[in-house]
Amino acid sequence: MADKGELTDPIEAVRAGASVPSGPLVVALSGGADSAVCAWLARDAGSKVRAIFVDHGFEESPALAMAARNIAARLEIDLDEIPVVVPSGPSPEGQARSVRHAALEEALKPGEVLLSGHTADDQAETVLGNLLRGAGATGLAGIPRSRTRWARPLLSVSRGNVRAAADALMLPYVDDPANESIEPRRNQLRHEVLPLLRERFNPELTAALSRTAELAAADDDVLEQRAATVPVVSTPYAVKVPAAALATTPLAVASRIARRAIRVARGDYPGDAIEVGAVVAAAAGVSTTIAGPLQVEREGPWVVLASPTEEAPEAVQLSVPGETTFWAGSVVAKEGRAPWQPLGAGVVVLDAAVPLIVRPVATGDRIEIASGHKKVIAVLAEAKVPPRSRQHWPVVEAGGTIVWVVGVRGSAAEGSHPVTLTATLEEQ
Repeated sequence: MADKGELTDPIEAVRAGASVPSGPLVVALSGGADSAVCAWLARDAGSKVRAIFVDHGFEESPALAMAARNIAARLEIDLDEIPVVVPSGPSPEGQARSVRHAALEEALKPGEVLLSGHTADDQAETVLGNLLRGAGATGLAGIPRSRTRWARPLLSVSRGNVRAAADALMLPYVDDPANESIEPRRNQLRHEVLPLLRERFNPELTAALSRTAELAAADDDVLEQRAATVPVVSTPYAVKVPAAALATTPLAVASRIARRAIRVARGDYPGDAIEVGAVVAAAAGVSTTIAGPLQVEREGPWVVLASPTEEAPEAVQLSVPGETTFWAGSVVAKEGRAPWQPLGAGVVVLDAAVPLIVRPVATGDRIEIASGHKKVIAVLAEAKVPPRSRQHWPVVEAGGTIVWVVGVRGSAAEGSHPVTLTATLEEQ
């Protein structure tokens, strides 16, 4: 049963309820009615439009691809077809969505905006589904009208009006059989739960849930803006968040900071409530591991999310003079003693015939100091190098002797040939 308040003319209802951004526009054309009307709407707005069909390789894909071609031909817009491989996983629907989104975003050209045909009914299904799993304001905000380069012009228009408009416009769409299956959770909400709730409690349920999404989105936007003032620092080896911000801001804000950090560290997925809580708790010194896997722990003023240390990188040889790159940066060797000491530099004195090797620190490595020898691990600890970075920190070896803990300390050993070493280290 459709919600009340729909215009008699479905085409005018679509025009009245839709909001089309300025072009150039790209429509994610699935072959169904919703995306077909979305493509028509974009062209009707006078924008420069093209369409993309993502072929998932499913049983129904050939029929949907043919429908997409027919729709594009009817509307006289260009169509690109992109085949993708959907990996196996616990949620085929979720896996297909992830690879589809990635393919669409990769296909966008500079300045283009991507349109999808989500309707008010899609919004209602999303909000109800998120409510049932215990989501907060972000989940209840449902599908955003726009985010980055995505826009959803039909989000305030009912699916009934969209489908009626597709029929009135004689668009050659087909129905996706997957939408009729009762297996996916979303389809159970669509075919069983929402119709029952409309019949028993609120015939205008779609509008009510859409209103809930709008109100929650407004609240969420204020909290997100406050959370966005806190920096999330991404390095080649970790994502870092100021621990003080997580410890002192209200939980609603701290949780959003944590979600942003997880999203940066792991991709677009922002983590569940347990993982978000783990990042917030790390500000108080509670270390844990979340999916990824990512180690979450406190390091000085930061809460750090980093992948567990992998196998030690291979050693590389350094010529004199010369430069070599390694896993964490680069080292430059110059003959002679530099007249000044740049930050992170070391002067070592050694035999010119002994090759220099840049390698990760090993258990038991020691470096000569004025009063004897010292474990390299201890040197790194004194320099406040994070524990996760100490295991593979680069050192320079000459003839089996550590002559420089890169960027930290040089050897006090004497020799016949002075060499100046400088390093550029990537932030840990």
